[in-house]
Amino acid sequence: MEITAGPESSLTKAQQQALALALQEWAAGCIMSYLVNLVAEQDRDDLKREMGKDRWRISHRGKDFLGAVRWQEVDVWMTNPEAGLALAVDPKHFQSQDSLRKNWKNGHNDLVAFATNLHERFPLCAVGGVICFPEWAASPQDLKQVHGICGRSIPRERPLNAYGKFEGFGLAVYGAAGDLLWPFLPGSAMEPSAAFQGLAKAVYWRTIALL
Repeated sequence: MEITAGPESSLTKAQQQALALALQEWAAGCIMSYLVNLVAEQDRDDLKREMGKDRWRISHRGKDFLGAVRWQEVDVWMTNPEAGLALAVDPKHFQSQDSLRKNWKNGHNDLVAFATNLHERFPLCAVGGVICFPEWAASPQDLKQVHGICGRSIPRERPLNAYGKFEGFGLAVYGAAGDLLWPFLPGSAMEPSAAFQGLAKAVYWRTIALL
């Protein structure tokens, strides 16, 4: 799909839907890649064979799961007959400066509620959030605030009680050509690669490694 080229442009509804699907597919593909690499590093041929089966694929088509207090639509997910919901990720996109400034805090709050609802029922589930926006949508002050507030939601190192935290939370910022940028300090745990790798590790050590 064509990416909007600047603040004066806007996405049609069809483009927004296409971008949402592309974000979901991208997140699923990245996490799956890290997970496959992690399994390959282990000296367990049985797990390598298991990972080739469809039941271990990460889906990027939304599905409803019953959480602790309500049904929850999950965009990116993996289930296992023994563990139940093993991975749940919700990417959110803000296409303009006005949308980002008005809505990102509510989007973050929605993600915290998403994590809480699922973690209370599936405490070992690796829950991730992604906030995506174009570089022209955020001022330096906006970037600092988004990074600071979202950073409080990670890490969720202990699976008990920390329901509203995430195993991985990524900030995905893209330029006019659709390429990923990183306008924050290097080494942040919210860089997409770090967030997706953290989610893959949680899925592996809490679910797959126990088989």
